[in-house]
Amino acid sequence: MMIRIDSVTTAFAALCLAVLASAVWALPPTHQTGPEELAAVRQLLNSWSGQPGNLEQAREKIAKVLQSDPKNYQALMDLSRYQMLHGYINSHYVERGPFTFKVGDYVPGTLEQAEATIGQAIKVNPRLAQGYVFLGYIKIEQADLDGADQALSQAERIGTDDPWLQLNRAKLLSAYGSYAQANQRIRSVLDNDKTDVYTKSIAYQFLIEEYKRTGHDDKAVAAYEEQIKHDPNNAWLHGNFASYLTDILGRNDEAIVQARAALRIMDYGIGEQILGMALYRKWADMVAQGQMNHARKWFQEAHRYYPQLNLVMAYGASMPAAKHLAEALIAKKGVSIDARAEDGSTALLIATNRNDAKTVRTLLTLRANPNLHDANGWTPLLSAARSGNTEIATMLLVNGADKQATLRGRNAAVLAAEYRHPDLAALLKKP
Repeated sequence: MMIRIDSVTTAFAALCLAVLASAVWALPPTHQTGPEELAAVRQLLNSWSGQPGNLEQAREKIAKVLQSDPKNYQALMDLSRYQMLHGYINSHYVERGPFTFKVGDYVPGTLEQAEATIGQAIKVNPRLAQGYVFLGYIKIEQADLDGADQALSQAERIGTDDPWLQLNRAKLLSAYGSYAQANQRIRSVLDNDKTDVYTKSIAYQFLIEEYKRTGHDDKAVAAYEEQIKHDPNNAWLHGNFASYLTDILGRNDEAIVQARAALRIMDYGIGEQILGMALYRKWADMVAQGQMNHARKWFQEAHRYYPQLNLVMAYGASMPAAKHLAEALIAKKGVSIDARAEDGSTALLIATNRNDAKTVRTLLTLRANPNLHDANGWTPLLSAARSGNTEIATMLLVNGADKQATLRGRNAAVLAAEYRHPDLAALLKKP
């Protein structure tokens, strides 16, 4: 279930990369004067998109500053952020009552380490509002919403014009289902002339993610188009828009246009995979319509860009626009519905990780196996138990999911209890 972002080489990584960019906040400069190394650190962290070399260079520069000045709170904040980036693996949704919010999967101990480091920075400077802003973000990633509220409230009491305070508040409001208020906070960042280009880009991504999650697809499309007007030469932006159009909306003709635009700007592997996925879906739509002669050329072009059909099934069939693609791959190319991604995940596991009940239902209808685990031992039921998704867990159980499968000795019921989903834990304990 967990895939390091620097090792992903599939079209699905486009969505993960957009989420990662919005998940790990940039820290603007503080009033503390530091050496030039810290300016370079911020540049390295802000530009990171999966390259391990960037993080190592940042770590070395931070270590150099802290060696000469162990109480440099700016360096400690940068170190906390480095720790979050270095330990980030992927993301999943967590349910709180009727609402869901996205948090990261991290190497064990990452969040605790980052929290301790930002705590050191705050101890050095108790009036460090930006430190409390980042602590609030860490608490959200820990699914500790009360702790996040306390940290952000402390930042507000101290006083700061840091735009990340508004964005973290928006994430917290969204987790409580206050979507309109969350969007107002994001818009305040976008409408502020003082907001830097990087922060504004992340704010757009956050707004788009909110629109997606609340089912406002038309607003999400409009926000993408608005962002592209401000940043027309951003290949990643065109590529992420294309991924959304094909993966979520099934608007494959438009996705192909955006993916081609991305590749005209920059020749990059993920862009090719996004275009390949859109072309495969175009082929599958034509297969579903019985237009086999016209469909062939779309498959041939798609295969040039993205020839690994097992990955096309694992990632492509895990998204909402899954049905035609999965059916065509099974019927015309003999690809198993249980084809695996690099880490052993199947489409069913990936869809479960995304809390996408509709796609899970589609895949189960196509006889996806609910008991296959990834390289780390996660099964769909274990994932649903962690996220607290009773709807998906119930579907999996009806289709033969094994309640006794374990991850490091913990079965689904234990995981549900551990992640504070008592009702689901009780359901999973029933014989």
